[in-house]
Amino acid sequence: MTQGPQNPRTDFVVGTKPRINKAREFMRDVWGKLRIPFLVFLMLGMAVWCAFLYTADKRSNRRRDVDASPERVEELRKRSLELELAFEKARQDRFELKEEDLLLLEGALQAQEEYIIARQAVGTDSNRLDTLRRRVHLLRSERLRRESDEAEKTALALAPKDNMAAIEQLRRALICEREISAKWDAAGLGDPGRQARLDTRLRRLESEAIWNKGRALEAEGEKLLAAGSYDEAAAKFAAAIDQESEFLVRYRDVRDTEFRRPEKLSDRRETAFSGSLWATVKKQQTFAQAAEAAGNWEKAAAEWQAATDAFGKLLTEYPRSAYADRNEEARIARQHNSARFHKEIIAVREVLAKMRADLRQRQVDAAIRKANEGLTAARKLADANTGAFLPDDHERMELEYLVANEAVIRTVLAVVDQNLLPVPRQNIRMYRTETPQGIYAALMGTNPSSIHREANPVESVSYADGSAFCVRLGWVLGSKVRLPTAAEFAAAAGEIAQAPTARMAWSSGNTDGISARPVGTSAPNAHGFHDLLGNVEEWLQAEASTDRAQVGGGSVATPLAASLPIRTLLKREKMRTLGFRIIVE
Repeated sequence: MTQGPQNPRTDFVVGTKPRINKAREFMRDVWGKLRIPFLVFLMLGMAVWCAFLYTADKRSNRRRDVDASPERVEELRKRSLELELAFEKARQDRFELKEEDLLLLEGALQAQEEYIIARQAVGTDSNRLDTLRRRVHLLRSERLRRESDEAEKTALALAPKDNMAAIEQLRRALICEREISAKWDAAGLGDPGRQARLDTRLRRLESEAIWNKGRALEAEGEKLLAAGSYDEAAAKFAAAIDQESEFLVRYRDVRDTEFRRPEKLSDRRETAFSGSLWATVKKQQTFAQAAEAAGNWEKAAAEWQAATDAFGKLLTEYPRSAYADRNEEARIARQHNSARFHKEIIAVREVLAKMRADLRQRQVDAAIRKANEGLTAARKLADANTGAFLPDDHERMELEYLVANEAVIRTVLAVVDQNLLPVPRQNIRMYRTETPQGIYAALMGTNPSSIHREANPVESVSYADGSAFCVRLGWVLGSKVRLPTAAEFAAAAGEIAQAPTARMAWSSGNTDGISARPVGTSAPNAHGFHDLLGNVEEWLQAEASTDRAQVGGGSVATPLAASLPIRTLLKREKMRTLGFRIIVE
């Protein structure tokens, strides 16, 4: 087996990189020059570190170079005992310790410390040192605590009338407490909770000035804004924002804080900035209203357009202003369109007036044509945002009802005309019976009665139900329809000298006292009216502002008497013996 081909011999030699070699040579030269100084510096540093470690124990124990001769040591011991004895004697002689007495005990403590250092000893002497230290710290702490208590008590008394003096007293109390914790800790009287309470009270009082100033500036800004001084008002609001910002940074943890107050003040400042534009809007509105009063609707439309433009600029430039109210924008737009389409609005109302006249003359075909014409125009004007003939406006509802209920109109007109009678000494006509269920259901589309019989009087109706029926019947008749007053009801009933007979009234004497009878089945009175007495009680007209109304005539549950029964009920009342009849003016 033959060997494979030999590997080719290397025919090139790796050369050196000149730049790398030069750098290495430079570093070797530098190290040769700095080696000896570096080693000397390192040795000096190690010597200093060793000296530091050697003296650490002596420094930590606060040892001092003192004369440690036996005479000196004994002198320090005796001096400590003498000073303590002097303190005890002063304590027995005095009612209250003074500063010089405390200095005696502190001197005894200092002498004992020097005595122990001189002896370099521990044991019973160290115990005495700890006892003296605790006594000194305790007396100092108790004295500071009394001073702190007095300062706090004084501050609380001064706070309502002299805020600055109270602040100084609280600062003094806080300094005393901090000194107890920091300097006289061996007493164990340090109270972090008390310090926190004093600090909170101090900062609360300090915050009061900023708190009050911020609100005073806000109040001044509001007055200036109301007076129309918009630039001055904006400056006051800006100053109030600065005060509030400072308060939140420094005192938000010690007082109730309105975290959105800076934003609120910023909104008020923007409101002040927008004041001149708002004034322009109001001025243009005044001009527009004056033009409307003068009947110059073209000029009124132009003035409303100017008001719309000014308000649009206000919304764009100052969207956070209190004046930037979208409802106000919509109102101005409606007023503008109302002025633009004034002639068309008047034309629709003229059609309405002619329609009602046709209904009064019972020209139903002509009235329905006008109703359709008026409704078409009214819908266009409502869609044009004129603010007129909206779906919930009475004029629009009247047109909508008449157009949708032509058959009802023709039927009801014939029935109502047959049943209206004049009321003596009154320029009105009254329906001769209570309102039947058939007519009520035809007009209202519902029958609330407890027992459904077309010929029976409608019952279980409230005062509002009767009033709503009158409105709809008024649309059909083209005349005003309402409930009778007590005087009109009495005039229609006539003079009742004696109790009516059974055939003239459905009462508790000739019924089950619960169920009403068909209308017109009792005998009429002298004026041709049926059931003014008995059958169902009838709602009488009352002021719109009151929640009560009278009902008259009695019902199947009422005994007959020689009088006209009238009582008062809440307007929301509904009973199966309570209905109504109508008056047409």
